[in-house]
Amino acid sequence: MADALLDDLDDLSDVEPEEETNNNVAEEIEIVASNDGSISAQQQAPAVNGGNETAADATSPKKHTNNRHRLLDNDALKSHLQSIRTIHQKDDTTKMTSIQHKNNKEEDEHEHQLILASNKHLVSLRAEITNTHLDICKSYHPKFPELEELVTDPFQYRAAVMIIQNEVDVTNVNEQLNEILSSNQIITISVAGSTTSGRMLTKEELSHVNELCLYLDELQNVQKELTLFVESRMEEWSPSVCALVGPTLAAQLLASTGGLAELARVPSCNLQLLGKNRSTASSRGGMATQSRTQHAGFLMECDLVQSCPNYLKMRAVKAVAGKLALAVRCDHINVESGRQRTADVGRKFKEELRTKFGKWEEPDKAQVVKALPKLAGRNLNEILLKGKT
Repeated sequence: MADALLDDLDDLSDVEPEEETNNNVAEEIEIVASNDGSISAQQQAPAVNGGNETAADATSPKKHTNNRHRLLDNDALKSHLQSIRTIHQKDDTTKMTSIQHKNNKEEDEHEHQLILASNKHLVSLRAEITNTHLDICKSYHPKFPELEELVTDPFQYRAAVMIIQNEVDVTNVNEQLNEILSSNQIITISVAGSTTSGRMLTKEELSHVNELCLYLDELQNVQKELTLFVESRMEEWSPSVCALVGPTLAAQLLASTGGLAELARVPSCNLQLLGKNRSTASSRGGMATQSRTQHAGFLMECDLVQSCPNYLKMRAVKAVAGKLALAVRCDHINVESGRQRTADVGRKFKEELRTKFGKWEEPDKAQVVKALPKLAGRNLNEILLKGKT
């Protein structure tokens, strides 16, 4: 019994120094607070972080943070944009023609490298636009979760978010939505807005959504700037493709694949699908944000295809894709070998396609009525009687 009491006394003696040290620390903090009038952040941290959550976390709303680096802050992209703007300024001041560019080999090679770099940056911009669109959907989801399914286009969704904001009754902004959306979409959005399970966003959440929308606008402006630069140089670097489908579609095709060499490796069956729309429940229900056919891409906007009636357009896309694959490879071989680049191949293919499409639209020829062959030495009545028997 005495041994047990001695052990308990030893345990109490071991605990008392720790309590004394804690009391001494507390006394030191009180002395510093009384002298300075405030406690440092390092002394406050153990007391504040001792609980399960801090006071700031308890009061502040949850925000969708994004740890991704902004693509527009990339030094390589900034340097590339500066080079393009320098060339535009030089073109405006000196009014250099395409013939002068061809004669200067150094500038010719420099512009070729800029076009290749522009195509690579355009691919990165498309991915960044997709990621930013997803960030906006994630941030605005608490307010209007049904909107991202009803409006699938990133820029139309951004415009709709900037218009609706924290509006409770969506019908109050129908006139503004009418400028960017169709009437069917507006009706569907109004009905969904009246029955939505969303809530009002806080000021911090709404500010974060608006910042993402502004960032998407900046991405769109940079994308347009790079696309215009590629279009202005496409007739020089890929004349056959431009002669066949036009410089705008040629720039879109190169931007979607990453360059002329990459585009030359794409077979014709896949060329007709470049840039096709993503099929969603809303698009299958007749509320698509773009009128392009689901099974066709950029080539559906080609002048040759648009000149055909609707029942021949898909057939025309396949024919244009076949000729486009040949034209791209011709331009790529001329660029790699250093030969003179001309648009003769593209013009030839375009005339062939026009002739073929014209024959498709021609009515079927009337069936020629041929006379029965003359039967030599036999009577027709005998033949009929023989057939009956």
